[in-house]
Amino acid sequence: QKQQGNVYSVCAESLRAGAAAVTLPSSCPISWLDICEFSIDERSGRIYAQRRLDREERPAWRFLVLATDEGGAGLTGFADVLLEVRDVNDNAPFFPCPAPDADGCFVGHVPENSPADTSVMEMRAMDLDDANEGKNAVMTYSIIQNVRNEINLNLFSINATTGTIYTVLRSLDREAEERYLVVVEARDGGGLAGTGTATIMVSDINDHPPVFTQRVYSTQVGPLELEVNSEVLVVSATDGDQGENAVVTFSIVGGDEDRKFFVETDKVNRRGVIRLKKKIDFEKPHERTFNLTLKAEDADFFSLAYCLIQVEDSNDHAPVFFPQFYEAPAMSEDVPIGTIVAQVSAADQDSGQNGRFSYSISKESDPYGQFLVDQSGWVVVADSLDREKISQHRIIVLATDTGSPPLTGTAIVMVTVLDVNDNGPEFEVTYRPIVWENAPAPQPVRMNETSLLLHATDRDTSPNGGPFSIRLLLLTSDATNFNLTDLRNGSAAITALRTFDRERQKEYRLPILMIDSGSPPMSSTSTLTVVIGDRNDHPHSPGHTDFIVYSYEGMKL
Repeated sequence: QKQQGNVYSVCAESLRAGAAAVTLPSSCPISWLDICEFSIDERSGRIYAQRRLDREERPAWRFLVLATDEGGAGLTGFADVLLEVRDVNDNAPFFPCPAPDADGCFVGHVPENSPADTSVMEMRAMDLDDANEGKNAVMTYSIIQNVRNEINLNLFSINATTGTIYTVLRSLDREAEERYLVVVEARDGGGLAGTGTATIMVSDINDHPPVFTQRVYSTQVGPLELEVNSEVLVVSATDGDQGENAVVTFSIVGGDEDRKFFVETDKVNRRGVIRLKKKIDFEKPHERTFNLTLKAEDADFFSLAYCLIQVEDSNDHAPVFFPQFYEAPAMSEDVPIGTIVAQVSAADQDSGQNGRFSYSISKESDPYGQFLVDQSGWVVVADSLDREKISQHRIIVLATDTGSPPLTGTAIVMVTVLDVNDNGPEFEVTYRPIVWENAPAPQPVRMNETSLLLHATDRDTSPNGGPFSIRLLLLTSDATNFNLTDLRNGSAAITALRTFDRERQKEYRLPILMIDSGSPPMSSTSTLTVVIGDRNDHPHSPGHTDFIVYSYEGMKL
């Protein structure tokens, strides 16, 4: 009721105890201004919203209105106001993602070759608008991106009301395509729309028979070399299905009345390994050829193939050398290519192809290819020898027959290589001597941390090695500052003859001639670099720096 002189206000205390806080008008106490959602005209009692209301955030408000007479100083009345927020279509439909998996948010499964109108999955959208307010939340589903077959027909349809996706044709083939993506649109009654992508996985059914990779298999075996359980032949098959539908089992269904063979199935790789179950005797005519019928089958289908096994006489003797060990005369490392080392000889008790053999040299015993053997058994030098690399060769000569499989006999040829003087002396190690500047002369030059002496070595053996003659060649001005004393025992001492200044020259290079005792002697010249060590013998001096300043449009930078 409205009486003359009444004053209306929203009761702050009622808001304090209510389900939610609302905004008070400007007449509210200062401490409550921050929670005011509504205001009221104190004379007319008309209530106003202070901000834009969102039904999806809060669909209803409840608060008390106070009315006082006599200008607010008289009696007070109360009114309990319940405000319901009416919905408008301000939210588009959307597809909420359930727990996603590796294939996407919305995943459906359908067996291949399913008939038309088979239900695949449901695409359910949500709309935050009020389902009871007109058609704001009434949704209609459609496919806006479908999959078409080779004659341009859609593969899927959708129920416009429920969002259920169905197959249109009986044309889904997992072996051709096992995953489809379909984009679905949900549109509400106000024209707002949202989309979601359905992932349709085509599951397998057993609709393909196993097929052998060959229609006919053939192999040749030698019975004497095959033990029971030995592998004779491997066959394989393919199956367009997957999983349990593609598990293939192999068996022998014909041509093996004496059960000489059996098949071991490798289900993982779809292979069948034919193995020997009983010994085969080549001397029996009916055991020289077997024509087996093989079967590959899965749970529902099978296919056949044929296997021809021909048994041959075995190669059961390897070539044998007489003797098996040869020691060739020692030879110098500078012998010419083509020098004869030895002649080997072998024999094979087999006949025909199994008895023919050829000679070769094992690569492991002759890694540098320095020898070869011809088919008469002559072993000769094929490349230059180097005693410093290999001083004794242990050559393994092979005699390999042409049987199937081939057999090999071996012989060993020992070759001792004699030294020739083909290497000059050299420093025993890499030297990097240091002489400190300002040290008084003469002073010995230390070669390294452990020795004052320079040592020479020679890769040749005595008498082509030491004793050595060691001399300092005065070929450069650097060498005149040092003296070398040859101790005649393969070592020498070097003495610095003057005081050095590192700031004038940091290192000196000394040519050193070394001569061995060979006949004729071999010599070599090596350079010894002497580094001048630094001492702190110079004070600081003033320095300067030049700066260049550029000006851009009158401004100095």
